[in-house]
Amino acid sequence: MSGNLLLTGLSGLNAFRNVLNTTGHNISNATTEGYSRQRVELETRNAQLVGSGYVGSGVQSTTVSRSYDTFLATQFRSSSSAASDLNSYVNLASQIDNVLANPNVGLSVSLQEFFNAAQEVADDPTSIPARQVLLSEGEVIQNRINNLDQLFTDITSQINNNLDDTVADINILATGIAELNDQIVLAVGIGGGNQPNDLLDQRDKLIDSLSTKTSVTTNVQEDGSVNVFIGSGQSLVLGNIANKLATQPSATDPTVKEIVFKQTSGNLIVTKFMSGGELGGTLRFRDEILETSINNLGETAIALSAAVNQVHTNGVDLNGVQGQTFFNEPSVTVTAGGSNTGTLGVTFDPATTAELTGSAYTIEITAGVNPGDLDTYAITSNPGGSAIADGELPAGDVIAAGLVFDLSGAEADDIYTVTPSLVKNAAGAFSMGISDPREVAAALPVVSSLNPANAGSAKLSDMSISNLSKDGLPSPGTITLKFDGPNNQYILTGGVTGSINPYVNGGKEEIDVPNFGTIHFTLTGVPQDGDEITLVNNTGGVGDNRNANLLADLQTALSMAGGTASFQDTYGELIADVGRRTQAAEANGLAQEALLTQTITAKDAISGVSLDEEAANLIRFQQAYQAASQVVLTSRTIFDTLLAAFR
Repeated sequence: MSGNLLLTGLSGLNAFRNVLNTTGHNISNATTEGYSRQRVELETRNAQLVGSGYVGSGVQSTTVSRSYDTFLATQFRSSSSAASDLNSYVNLASQIDNVLANPNVGLSVSLQEFFNAAQEVADDPTSIPARQVLLSEGEVIQNRINNLDQLFTDITSQINNNLDDTVADINILATGIAELNDQIVLAVGIGGGNQPNDLLDQRDKLIDSLSTKTSVTTNVQEDGSVNVFIGSGQSLVLGNIANKLATQPSATDPTVKEIVFKQTSGNLIVTKFMSGGELGGTLRFRDEILETSINNLGETAIALSAAVNQVHTNGVDLNGVQGQTFFNEPSVTVTAGGSNTGTLGVTFDPATTAELTGSAYTIEITAGVNPGDLDTYAITSNPGGSAIADGELPAGDVIAAGLVFDLSGAEADDIYTVTPSLVKNAAGAFSMGISDPREVAAALPVVSSLNPANAGSAKLSDMSISNLSKDGLPSPGTITLKFDGPNNQYILTGGVTGSINPYVNGGKEEIDVPNFGTIHFTLTGVPQDGDEITLVNNTGGVGDNRNANLLADLQTALSMAGGTASFQDTYGELIADVGRRTQAAEANGLAQEALLTQTITAKDAISGVSLDEEAANLIRFQQAYQAASQVVLTSRTIFDTLLAAFR
């Protein structure tokens, strides 16, 4: 009897010693990050059959388990990944949002002041101070665009560094998880299937840390190891093997870094599959805000320089000389084939800069097959070879892919290669083209006058010039429009021949003048037969403000987005879009942080260590241990009594 009682007491001592050790382990790790509360699982030992029935034989500890909820762990990682994604996104987006809308840094105010200065020149075209202010405001725009471009360049470098650091962290975590997988599999085997709880906690902590870098899913294997997948299902850890991520420059843009899986057969680009965490938030910011902002700024720089130059180079300055480029435009390189006999001009089209792709283009002119057939042209992207425009060779311009192709000088069998500057590089190259206030082309090279003997009320207005090649009309320096009443037409004489037929009151007309350019104007009123309108060189026209008015009108002209938005409209849309995305991310981030806090609370309620609870358990288990020791003492007393009876 005493032997059974002794064994029963000893079983209690052993079991409660394990319980006390585990309780002490919990208390010691109460503040250890990632630690899950452990407890000893107890069960009764098999009872022994005696004459009067089954008598218990004590207790035994079966295993040490940890308080862990797989569902809450998965939810925590998902929430942590989403919160890190939004936090990274907001931190980066705020840098751009704070700058674009800042009147001291952004473009809105400087564009307004530039066009106001153009109007001041129109109000007093002879004023040198007014012209100097226009140049100064142009320099302000140049500085603003250059500074914004430098900001975007710095943020691009910051993103590339962030990607490098995040990828390095992911690789370190992946290696740690793979090593722990190896240790856990070994420990489970040695322990006969018992779980090494502290190793499991360490591994879970690494996976939790990984979830802040990118989205994570796991798959536990029968041997105790766990496979880890990131992004959209890319395998990062398989058992004790950790795959490696890396970054490399994009093939299409060396300033942009791609995320790749390193493989012996060649790196596999997985950028588009990465989501969640710091990595996902950074990539999402780059795609949604940074690249959009860079391209928008580049498009604005191209469109503004092209539109202003289009007006300015078709006017004359205070010296009576054709206007120069006001802003230096991004380059468009045209390479002619060795046997070409014609010419090709290519410029940017302000209204369709959004269609610029950065591709090079091949232009081929094909002679007509049969006599009388018109020559044809084809513009194809390079590389790729897809046609963006083709048809019969026109006498003027073809607008395609954000470019204006002047095919008027192209000849049969010509072939050209056109390489425009990248849109994203346009803002950095934006600069002033003139510095002398006398070089501001406020006047038009041609002025109209009415014959005093005219009997009708017809007049010419809204004149503008395009494709100006020289600052004066060719000999004899005049063009006369004489009304032919019976045929309702104007007969052209002087530097050109032809007619305006039929005459339409309010009609928009144009005259192509060889070796000069195209004169655009509106004819209104009721002319009488023989009435004349004369176009002459604007000699000494220092007080002419017509071209300055055209410059000022660009402020409200729908010069961008396919002719649907002004410069300020487009920039305002960018500010609104960046602001909306940033505010939405901030709001979503607050909501996600609240959800993460709630998940952490629920997770800690199960896995966390309560010192009050453990202290109470310590007292309870200490008392149980003391009681078990008393059972052992009682067994000894009984045994001693039995021995004394036989002495």
